[in-house]
Amino acid sequence: MQQIIWNSFLDQYFDETTMSFHIKEGRPIIRKKGTPGNRKPVVDTKSLNKEEMNKFIDEIYKEIDSREDGVMEIDRKLSKVLQLGPYRIVIVYPPLSDGLEMTIVKPIKLLTIEDYNLDKEVYDLLRNQAKGILVSWSPGSGKTTFAQALVDVYHKDNNIIKTIESPRDLMVSDDVVQYSFTYGSHDEVRDILLLSRPDYTVYDEVRNKSDFELYKDLRLTGIGLVWVIHATRAVDSIQRFIGTIEMGIIPQVIDTVIYIDKWVIQEIYTLQLTVKIPEWMESEDLARPVIIITSFLTKKVEYEIYTFGEQIVVMPLSGDINGEWKVQSKGKTALSDYAKHTITQKLQQLLPCDFLLKIKGSSTLALYIPEMYKWRVIGKAGANINDLEKNLGLKIDIKSFDELPLLDVKTQVSSPKKNARTDIIFPQEFAGQSICFLVGDEVAYFTADDRGMVTIKNKELVKTLSKKWFVIVDTNKL
Repeated sequence: MQQIIWNSFLDQYFDETTMSFHIKEGRPIIRKKGTPGNRKPVVDTKSLNKEEMNKFIDEIYKEIDSREDGVMEIDRKLSKVLQLGPYRIVIVYPPLSDGLEMTIVKPIKLLTIEDYNLDKEVYDLLRNQAKGILVSWSPGSGKTTFAQALVDVYHKDNNIIKTIESPRDLMVSDDVVQYSFTYGSHDEVRDILLLSRPDYTVYDEVRNKSDFELYKDLRLTGIGLVWVIHATRAVDSIQRFIGTIEMGIIPQVIDTVIYIDKWVIQEIYTLQLTVKIPEWMESEDLARPVIIITSFLTKKVEYEIYTFGEQIVVMPLSGDINGEWKVQSKGKTALSDYAKHTITQKLQQLLPCDFLLKIKGSSTLALYIPEMYKWRVIGKAGANINDLEKNLGLKIDIKSFDELPLLDVKTQVSSPKKNARTDIIFPQEFAGQSICFLVGDEVAYFTADDRGMVTIKNKELVKTLSKKWFVIVDTNKL
């Protein structure tokens, strides 16, 4: 661990625990002190007026003009981003902000890879095996500090390393070339990197679609990548690529995800693409490409990613990669939710009537519809049903409403005001429960109040009740 020592007039505002310095004209100065993941704001009694802040900014410009390590990274009319040695300075002017404001950030310490106390297997993964690395977690958790430590590892192995930063604030060796999108487009940087072919490229903060596309292009040419990305969970950083690049090539461009918090590696995921039957599906006909996400630390499969109808499912799993896989209790529920959501959307386009769905087992869906609409779901020569089954990865068992299991319960029905509302009183044990009604060919759900009474106020439904009456579906037996 190395203490960062510099020589600047800004040094007087920072001690060894100050991470950032926040000033707004006429307001108390705020310093954030601590370490990544353990920051606390400290409010000064002192404040600067507009004139004093402008003098402060002038001092910064004078020092930047006189030093080789000072640069204007972003120069817009109402905002400036400057780099002065280790200090990153952001200045915002009115009316973009409601008052002149400035933020100065400085890294507290530089860490080497040895400071992370990695075991031999993890160190070998990062140094020799992993080529498409994502370093993830929330802002201020130590992601950039860890990326700098990796740069040091690669540099000691005499690799050619280049960085992409906006602004350029990584503290790296002079041998490392640092690029900035402030002075070049994504296309220009892409062309330079593809032609110069560095061994590793480190990208500090992946944000937009162009960044993800650049990551894909560079990785597919064989360039090693270390990219810092904001995500609250390690798996979320992978999900940010879904929809931006094709799902099938995700494991080709991302092989390792590092989840870091408070300067400590909390999790490492590795990705692998295979063809298998996803968990909670049984038929061999349902095999498809599946991305397997495994914890490198525990050797357990944590997630599967695969297509399900028109959606991409990220399914949480648990179990040993070399043993029998087991799905957490929430896994089946999540799969059922995806299936119901997908087929509901399809059927709403196909049918002008109500229907009921029920996932049965792990690979069959029971669909209850009015008898007269069965032909629409089946289609000519079974074309519609075959397409639905193929998209969902489930077998669909079509049933009519006549086959619905009914609830055998005594009720009392009253209409206090004609065609205004209908009250249906159930036994007390139904208090607070959701109850499924079948009124003719219409399905409706109501929740009984604390007395066990369902009150129906919909005028059209009340009229239908008076003409067709109703039955109560036993949803537990579906």
